[in-house]
Amino acid sequence: MQPTVTLLGSTERDLAAALRDRGFVVNDSDLAMAIAGHVAGTKGPDAFVVDIRALEALPREILNLKRHYPQSGVVVIARALEPAAMLDAMRMGVSEWVTEPLVIDDLETAIRRLARPVLGTVAGRAIAVLGGKGGVGCTTVAVNLATALHRATGEPTLFVDLHMAHGDASVFLGVEPRFSVLDALENIHRLDQTYMKGLVTPTKAGIDLLAAANRPQHGPIDALRVRALIEFVTTTYPWVVLDCARTDGTLMEALDATSSVVVVANQELATLRSASRLAATTRQRCGAAKVKLAINRYDTESDIGRKDVERVLGGAIAFTFPSDYRASVAALNKGEPLILQNHTRLAAAFEDVARELAGLAPATRDQARGGGFFSRLGGRR
Repeated sequence: MQPTVTLLGSTERDLAAALRDRGFVVNDSDLAMAIAGHVAGTKGPDAFVVDIRALEALPREILNLKRHYPQSGVVVIARALEPAAMLDAMRMGVSEWVTEPLVIDDLETAIRRLARPVLGTVAGRAIAVLGGKGGVGCTTVAVNLATALHRATGEPTLFVDLHMAHGDASVFLGVEPRFSVLDALENIHRLDQTYMKGLVTPTKAGIDLLAAANRPQHGPIDALRVRALIEFVTTTYPWVVLDCARTDGTLMEALDATSSVVVVANQELATLRSASRLAATTRQRCGAAKVKLAINRYDTESDIGRKDVERVLGGAIAFTFPSDYRASVAALNKGEPLILQNHTRLAAAFEDVARELAGLAPATRDQARGGGFFSRLGGRR
């Protein structure tokens, strides 16, 4: 079936004809007519192509376009790369940005990425894990949650290390990847199931890993690429866990493509101060309902209690993970997630949280294999 395209606002006579020559079914319109002509329940085209080269600013009507046609992709044709305008466009729901000199091959590739049929009937869920400060155990939490989700649901799960060139997830999972998340982002136009399968590394934990790179990043990765990656992998995997760098502003701009954001903190003053700012920023960006607060290495005897943490972070603590330094270090040295040991209080806590995030009933004593009541004393409250 030929992809359908609605071309909006273009003054270039030959553009529609060039797209038809590439196999697209093309209609011409303008933004106001496209919005006014919407009939409730209609899907709309596979993609809208909005030509803003003759405009001084990004038209705000694009936001209403996405509200009326949420299943349709939006490609913007602009005169140049303008980071501020691109971020604004992404917030409106624009997925692709093509600039002059306009190359029809580039435009075709952008449209076909949006017109790619969704794989499966239900989109997967992406869960981002952010550390309130370096050293809080964010990667430990993310790796074990991903493994626990796979074990609890029995469904394919992908772990994406979004620390770009400084991530350690491959060490936690005991693998040496050949390719990385940078390869995916730099070749975002090539992403399909076959290409992605070649980039990820299977692990003995049962999850797939898209690792951080062992090479330096050349130039910034724009937020549109990160967002496109997140949206793509959730059409391929039912569950995606993102280990995120809290200092990466580009990444923060793409977090609204996720289903949940877990902000991890410890009961330590400097960490809580940093985590409070991160939590506030993330709530503003993604919405308060999406943000879950977690305490790692939770200590019931700490001078900074649970209520103190909630007061500082400005919200209720959703999850707690008890401190177990010996088990965590032993798992790291073995290159396997702690959850695979399945006999510690910390493992039981990861299992409980994963089941809650997946919407599953809490594990029974048999499912926990010895975890039981006492194994959960330090887990979720």
